[in-house]
Amino acid sequence: MATCKVSCVESLLENDKELMEGAVETLLKIADNILKDPSNEKFRSLNLSSSIVEQKLIPAIGALEVLFLMGFQEGDDRLVLPSDDPLDNVRKYQQQLLKLRQERMDKLPQAVKGSHSLLAPVALTPELQDMESAMKSRLATEFERVLIYESPALQDKARQVLPTEELYERARKKLSIINNEAKENEKPFDFQDCVLVELLAWFKNDFFKWFNSPTCPQCHCEMTSSGSLPPTEAQLAWGGNRVEGYSCQSCGTTDCFVRYNHPAKLLETRQGRCGEWANCFTLFCRTLWLDARYIHDDTDHVWTEVFSQSQDRWLHADCCENKLDSPLMYESGWGKKLTYIFAFSKDEIADVTWRYTAQQREILKRRKKCRETWLISTIMEMNKQRQAGFPVVKRRSLEHRLVQEIAEFLSPPRTLKDSENEGRCSGSLSWRLARGETQSISTSSYIFELTQEEVKKKEFLVKYSSARDEYVRVTSAEVIKGWQAGVRSAKDVMRKHEADWKMVYIARREGSSIGEISWQVDWTHTRLKVISVLVVFQHATFEAGSVVWQLCAGDSCFMGTKDGVMELSAEDLQNKTTKLELSARLLNSQGENSWQHAQLFRQSDSSTDQFPFLVHIKFN
Repeated sequence: MATCKVSCVESLLENDKELMEGAVETLLKIADNILKDPSNEKFRSLNLSSSIVEQKLIPAIGALEVLFLMGFQEGDDRLVLPSDDPLDNVRKYQQQLLKLRQERMDKLPQAVKGSHSLLAPVALTPELQDMESAMKSRLATEFERVLIYESPALQDKARQVLPTEELYERARKKLSIINNEAKENEKPFDFQDCVLVELLAWFKNDFFKWFNSPTCPQCHCEMTSSGSLPPTEAQLAWGGNRVEGYSCQSCGTTDCFVRYNHPAKLLETRQGRCGEWANCFTLFCRTLWLDARYIHDDTDHVWTEVFSQSQDRWLHADCCENKLDSPLMYESGWGKKLTYIFAFSKDEIADVTWRYTAQQREILKRRKKCRETWLISTIMEMNKQRQAGFPVVKRRSLEHRLVQEIAEFLSPPRTLKDSENEGRCSGSLSWRLARGETQSISTSSYIFELTQEEVKKKEFLVKYSSARDEYVRVTSAEVIKGWQAGVRSAKDVMRKHEADWKMVYIARREGSSIGEISWQVDWTHTRLKVISVLVVFQHATFEAGSVVWQLCAGDSCFMGTKDGVMELSAEDLQNKTTKLELSARLLNSQGENSWQHAQLFRQSDSSTDQFPFLVHIKFN
């Protein structure tokens, strides 16, 4: 998929010669017909299942994008140009297509080497042919494997361990809260979405466990890897092709870990790494009748996607991280250099790489394992074979959803969510550091500026609950979701939820020696003068960990006290002060868990009515 920051017409050059020319001629014919007979509805409607669209446009990089830019919109099973469209974009892209065709005829090298450094068509070498053959084999294998999630017997086994009624009850409660808090411009989650939210939390916190390495039963220390072991027939019967050997360096005790690939076995073992997690979780999704598909990232990670009826799109769901709808987390938070990401379900294969990146053109440069046109046509052929026996209505529904998905991929990059800036949390720190997935820096730039209501009442009061992960501006009755949303700046800090201990707090990112965070209140735009300031900043330290608080107002700065409370008068702050900045530095301690030894706003995850952080300013 090509990004349209650069002209999508020029991206047609990334196709091989025959496909590019066929796409250009077809697009020109569509534009010519519309402009010659604008009132003819037949020319304004394109059937997605027609041979022309399937053979000339869908396989060609940039072709569907050009149609969307012309003004075509999604219909049930077709693309439609609205009858009231002024046709300005049709004319615009007709001229670009004509220009491209002429340049291609004149001298191809100049066009390809244009100012945007477009990718040239890839020659089919023997090495590339071998890689394409291997990729097709992998796609076919995974496409067949996911059918196991549809097994009635396997789903019955999954139901025996699923707390279905409890999940449904939690989902009903969450749905009630969501409906009460829904903003006017947002599509609220429905019951199905809430079931997914609760399933993610239960699976992460209560059901499945991450496996790093076994603990020696004699010495109670972590065992060391000793290489691969040959699998037994019993292990192979459950897809356990890979067996990891471990030994104790103190007493010589040995053990092994089998990478089972059959979800029935995983319902019993309930442990593993991302492969086992996503495999078992996707089965649970299908057991609960969620429209789910298994996602494979070629840079070594797997997760799930679930189609949301309320959002009318696929939602990313990573059970290892308990993250929902945060697709850019791998590129932004983990620092991955993505290449190929494929979705597999009982109905289809899809190349969904473009949902997980804001840097499409950079990814295209890294995709060297096959020709893009070959990949598109191969996936289309596999889907056509799988869907051959489907009812016409279902095939049309899948086609319509595909067009919607392509339109989503073409959308401009959005603002990153806080959850997408965080590094990986599953797995040991040393393992994540080795993989380079511990992204360390997060920043914000929020400033609390007094609202009209706060100016009128001559009072500013904000408090934060780490259990609810939200700020409440009491005087103006405003709620701000997420700790980062109210922060002036932050570096190497994160919000941590300890599922085992049911505690939540803000701490340093794992592997960071210093964490910094600050908040700012600004009333420069008012004529108010400070009477008093009260700041409550509860924190907890363990071993050698420490927290240093500082409150600055104008030229004066005050250090925080051990009891976590600061009270300042107008004389302390000087009447000329129009801003306050509160900052905290999390420091010291040693060892792999030193990041936990300095914690801000630690509280029970059920203490939703307690606020361990508060800033209260009175004015006159």
